[in-house]
Order: sequence, then C-alpha cells, then structure tokens
Amino acid sequence: MKKALVFIILLGLGFLSGCDEVVITPTPPTPTVDADYERLFDDDNEKSFTIEVSAIEFNKLDQYMVDYYNRFGDFKTDEVVEAKLKYQDSQGEISLDNVAFRSRGNTSRTRLIGEFGNLRPASFKVFFDRAIYAEEGSELEKTISKRQVFGMTELNFKFNKNYDSTHITEKFSYDLFNAYGVFAPRATQAKLYLKIGQVTHFMGIYTVIESIDQSFLTKRFPMEDQGNLYKVLWQQFGPASLELGYDSRAIGIKDEANHYFPSYDLKTNKKAFDTSDIVTFMQMINTLDGDYFKTYIEANFDVDRLLRLLAIGVLLGNPDDYRAMGNNFYLYRNDVTGKWTMMPYDYDHGLGQGWDGAPVFTNYSIGMDIYRWGNLNSVFTGREVKHPLTDKILQIPAFQLQYENHLKTLIESEYFSEESFLTTYLSVKTLYEDDVNDALWVIPFGLRNISSYINGKTDDVLGQLEYYQNNPSKRP
Repeated sequence: MKKALVFIILLGLGFLSGCDEVVITPTPPTPTVDADYERLFDDDNEKSFTIEVSAIEFNKLDQYMVDYYNRFGDFKTDEVVEAKLKYQDSQGEISLDNVAFRSRGNTSRTRLIGEFGNLRPASFKVFFDRAIYAEEGSELEKTISKRQVFGMTELNFKFNKNYDSTHITEKFSYDLFNAYGVFAPRATQAKLYLKIGQVTHFMGIYTVIESIDQSFLTKRFPMEDQGNLYKVLWQQFGPASLELGYDSRAIGIKDEANHYFPSYDLKTNKKAFDTSDIVTFMQMINTLDGDYFKTYIEANFDVDRLLRLLAIGVLLGNPDDYRAMGNNFYLYRNDVTGKWTMMPYDYDHGLGQGWDGAPVFTNYSIGMDIYRWGNLNSVFTGREVKHPLTDKILQIPAFQLQYENHLKTLIESEYFSEESFLTTYLSVKTLYEDDVNDALWVIPFGLRNISSYINGKTDDVLGQLEYYQNNPSKRP
C-alpha cells in the first residue's frame, strides 16, 4: 500500500491531555492553543460537532436571510446569531459558549427553512472571536475578541451539495495541495448536529475547512509578515481575471449589508485600506512582456508555488478556478519578501464529479490541453477574456519545463493516484459509514467513477507530456 499524503506542519504542536470534557472559556490565545489544530485535522480521529442555537436565535437568523433576500434577491447576509459549540472525539469533549453562527456560501446559499418548515441542507460558519451580546469594551468582549480554538478564529462546515458519494473530493484536493507545497486550507470530515431549542438534527457528514485568514497566514508566513490578503472571485463586476479595464469598485472591502461584493476583497489591514499593491501588480503583469515580465514576476511572485498549483489544478479537473473562471482564489503579498502568493479554495467540483465545466470542458477536463486550458470566462461574458498571470508565465520556456516537471512528479511519485485517493476514502468511510443512514440527507458511501477519472486523467497528461517533450515548438 502506498503511503498516504504526508503534511509538513510549520509549527511543532502537541496535544491536550485526554479527558472527558474540556470547557474552553474565552481566554487570550497562548502558545499552546494550537495544540488542537492537529487534533482537529487528524483523519484517524472520528469527530462530531454539535451547534446549539435557541429557537429564538435560529428564527432570527432565518428572518435576517429572508429580509436580505427581499432587499437584494439572494441570501448572502453575514448577520450572525449566538450559539454554543460542542466538539467530541476520542480525546474527549470541548465545549464553547458565545460562538457566532451563520450560514455560508456564495451562489449556493439558500434559505435554511423550507416551504413546510423543514430544514434545508446548508453550509455554516462559526466565529470564536465575536461576542454577540457582550457590551462593547467589556472584559467579556475583550477576552472573546482574542479567543482562538483549534488554533483558529473561525471554522467552516460545508454540506456535500454535489452529493458526492466519496464524501472526500474537496478534502483530497486540499490534501494534495498541502502535501505538494501549495498553501491551502486544511480539511477533515466530521458528523454535524444542529440542535435548535430542544430538538437535535443530524445534518450528515460535513467537510470541516480551515479559513484563509490571519491565523492561516500566521501558520505559514513569518510572524513579522503583515501583508495584504485578498479574497478573489467572480462577483458583481465580472470575473477576477487580473486584467486591466476593471470597474474601480472591483477592488475594495466587502460590505454585504449594502450588497457590495468586490472581486478583489481586502481581508487584512482594513483600517489602512491601501490597495495600491494589487493595483500596481495588475498594471505590471498586463503591460510587461518578454524578459521584462520574467524579471518582474520572478522578483514579485512565488512562481514555483503557482506552477505547483496549476499542475494540481489540471489533475483535479476543477473548472471553477482562476485559469478558467477568474474565481475562487486568494492573493497574499508577503511584505517581508515582497512576493505575492496564490492560494486555492472551493474545490467541491473536480475529480470526475460536480460541475463538469460545460460548455467548454468535456469529460471532466480529460483531454483538455495542459497549456490551452478551457476559457469559460470568454463564453460567459461574450468577450475575449485573458488571464495575464498564467497566460504569460506559461509562455516562458523555463517555467514550462517546471510546470511539466511538477505534473510528471505528481503522477510518478503517486501523490495523484487511485491508491492515494482510496487510502483517504477508506479512512473516512471506516469512521463514518455506520452513521450516514441516520442523517437528514442520506448520501451513502461509494467510489463512483473515480478509477475511470484518475486513470483517464493520468494517461491523458502523461501522453501530453511526452508529446511536448518530443515537440517543444508546439508549446505556447
């Protein structure tokens, strides 16, 4: 059996001593608070979360969403309500009061309550550092604002909205990115219970995902690094292709209360609100060419990590990323090195399931050229959309060879293989298979067409690599 993916963690972390229950009260973070980070993402550890919310608070959240829909036509409000959170695993229980709770999702977010008062499948987010009803400036508010749990200030619970029978598409994708040196969220599976008033609902097996935020950055970059982080996605101003000619409002700070969702949404250093770094970056990558572009991009971008990301993106076949859609990534400028880094998120499509990328992609991207990747932006906008970052990088011979080498390494070293996928799948299946039939939405475990996809994608990419090695003039 090939080894499962191994993660390199930047901090030496221990575990909390085993006990029946650990009640975490709001306290400032300490060097040992990260001990639970590895505990949470230990995939051999069966986990469950219970989010407890009073009927009054849950109805308040539903009303927030209804009111927002009546104003703007979607449910993307960030209003939160007060909840409690309980976490259970083999080491014991962690209980939390004063947790902020809301629904989450972009285009997938719907009302939590159906036509007949029934719960609807949904994804959720909890915040550990937000005091809902504490008086501003009070000791409770100050203490909670500094609180971290599992080494994080927030956590995402994602419903299996594609009804993927393996339950691990997004987790495997993030595992692959992390194992191969791309900064990406950690993810794990867990049972999720939603207790409303006195009634507990087993929502199902959820993917629990780390947020890309300041605590994420602190684990991966030097402590003195305080650069700008942008969440980048297709929003009101079209795809985030990094082209010039964008609406000036496309760069900003999200204000969901007024239904303002910028394509380049500043997430750190909001008080300073200096976005000149990304404005300059887009100007440079669009106007520089040839050796000038190569010199600039090597000095200002983590190119090798991007090439790794692109190679993995080809293998996963997710059409909803920067290269195809101008969507679903973060950009971070390290103010110590001056270099930008791209970080992926939202990988519930791919690996032969979910959205297949129609009308541009076919067969879940098997057969799509590794250089001439599908351009969904052009189809959906009705104009020629360029992706200057990857278009130009993949025209440079040295970077082409790096890119092809990463594809070859990923396949030959079996990071991307049916057996690696099977190892993860069987681990999750063993832990949770007995529980799925009790969920509100039953999604039985099954391998679907994963063998066909991984073997087909592997043969396709290896064939293309051989072709370009023998015909280098055919590269862009």
